[in-house]
Amino acid sequence: RLTGQQQEINRLMQRKSAVDKENARLKNEFGNLHQKFKDKSQELKDTEECAQKKEEQNRLLIKNLEEENKGLNICCADLLSDLEKLRKQEAQWKKEKSGNDARIE
Repeated sequence: RLTGQQQEINRLMQRKSAVDKENARLKNEFGNLHQKFKDKSQELKDTEECAQKKEEQNRLLIKNLEEENKGLNICCADLLSDLEKLRKQEAQWKKEKSGNDARIE
């Protein structure tokens, strides 16, 4: 009977040893997974910060381009106005020249 109990104790000790090893393995695996999670979390945070900076740069670029475009539109409108004035002046000069040519003849 004592030998049977001793064998049972030995089996239980082996089982405890196996469970302890499995626990140690799982703790190690958990630690590795936890570190990977922290690394990925930091990577995500860095990526989000980078994306926010890019968005801000793009907003600023768009704002600057819109301002430049506005200035160019004003410049074009002024040039078109000047062109129209010059065309009217040219027409007036042609009329005067035609009148002068007619008087000369």
